[in-house]
Amino acid sequence: MGLIKKMIFVFLALLAVGFFAFKFGKQKSTVKYVYPENEDVFSCPYTVKGGMYTEFATLANEVMVAGKPELIENPEVVKIDEPFNLTEFEKDLYKLSTDKGWDERKFDVDDDGKEERIISANVAMNHTPHIALILKDNRVIFRAEGANIWIEDDYEGRGFTLHKTIDWNIGESETVRYIPKDGGFMPVWKQKACWVHFE
Repeated sequence: MGLIKKMIFVFLALLAVGFFAFKFGKQKSTVKYVYPENEDVFSCPYTVKGGMYTEFATLANEVMVAGKPELIENPEVVKIDEPFNLTEFEKDLYKLSTDKGWDERKFDVDDDGKEERIISANVAMNHTPHIALILKDNRVIFRAEGANIWIEDDYEGRGFTLHKTIDWNIGESETVRYIPKDGGFMPVWKQKACWVHFE
């Protein structure tokens, strides 16, 4: 096999791996970001000098940076108690062939020892999912909307984290930590993150 054929094969293999990793990867991230030191205010887009590697570093958004977690001052408890009608809910969802436009997981978010239903749903083709619901006894007790929105269970029944994309073009995202309180959920801290842009 000639050198050019090998290079083409390697390129196509990397392209396929990247596609499948993006297409079938979990929504929740296992990467733990560190925030830039000596910066009081974190903002996106986040730019650093790329030096001699700039040309290569900008080929893909692969480096992320996050700001310091900020405690939420005067948080308001989110209390929702609405009936859930699956037929009505499915009317406006984006579906492909036999796909129903939503999926479900279960875990305990209110520390009562019982699992709640966590619904993720799509209303468009891109930047999915767009709707995140928590259902208890077939009633909506939490709802959020946005691009690439995801409820993650990390806290052994003591609430959840909500992830969503703020600006898809620069990879800006926000994570908010919620804990159960007074029959609802109270936001405790939030953290912003984004892709690093090399110049």
